[in-house]
Amino acid sequence: MEASVAILVLVVVAFAALAHLRARKVEAHIEQLYPPLGTLVAVQDGVVHALQQGSGPDVVLLHGALTNLRDFPDNLVASLARNYRVTLMDRPGCGYSTGHSDAATPKEQAKALAQAADALGVRAPIVVGHSFGATVAAAWALSAQALPVRPAALVLIGGPLLPAPVAMPWLRILAKSATLRLISSYLATAWSPSRVVRRLVANAFAPEPMEKGYAKHSGARLTLRRATFRANAKQMSILSPSLKQLGTELAQLTLPVELLHGTKDRVVPCNAHSLAAAKLIPSVRLNLLAGRGHMVHHTDPQAVIATIARAALVLPA
Repeated sequence: MEASVAILVLVVVAFAALAHLRARKVEAHIEQLYPPLGTLVAVQDGVVHALQQGSGPDVVLLHGALTNLRDFPDNLVASLARNYRVTLMDRPGCGYSTGHSDAATPKEQAKALAQAADALGVRAPIVVGHSFGATVAAAWALSAQALPVRPAALVLIGGPLLPAPVAMPWLRILAKSATLRLISSYLATAWSPSRVVRRLVANAFAPEPMEKGYAKHSGARLTLRRATFRANAKQMSILSPSLKQLGTELAQLTLPVELLHGTKDRVVPCNAHSLAAAKLIPSVRLNLLAGRGHMVHHTDPQAVIATIARAALVLPA
């Protein structure tokens, strides 16, 4: 019996060592393929990776869960940069932004991002958030009185705004336990094949086809790094209670808010989030895209550009 236990312990230790070595090698390869694109801005509890392009009124772009600032397509950013100073930022724990574990809440993320925006000279921006980034954008506006940079308007694209179901149940299950997050991060980093990543990305685009080359161009594999995987899982683990609080505060949003949502969104259901939230926000405009899924900034970038242009009409001179 003792010999069997000893053998089992040796096997577990050997497997853990193999997972660690393989994960470290995979992480190094991923970071070689997808290095930082911008600058690392020091904030109170870490750094925020940010990239600025263009000149003019400020527009801040915040990506969703399991992604990074590369998620916004180049053609969209280039079009916006003709008229605005565009600041893309990795949310804390994602891409190349780091932060204390407390930065998992949307309001703590907003605090870090506002500090980075201030350091970059951003003033009165239109804050554009996609998916989880929309939740953070709304939290930023609701916390604005205590932050160095206050949004002038919001454009929320396919965002979870109320305590209603969102997709990715597998991630929510992993998120419930720190032990599960730790173990799954090693397994995901060391042994997740590219086809699994592509399948997950394709699910986000459904029912529309995935944009050709998206999985490679967007640096989706950056999320497979152990610390980044755990950070995303932690953020998802507290999304539900965060949305309960956010839902009670939406009526306090007095700045202009544009909601943009695909009616066939399978990740963040339109009816449960944007449609319901539009009834609570005083100065809101609801923009529904018939037949579109969750990734409308890829499948209909012109709609995003037009929505931002409408929001810009209210910017201070």
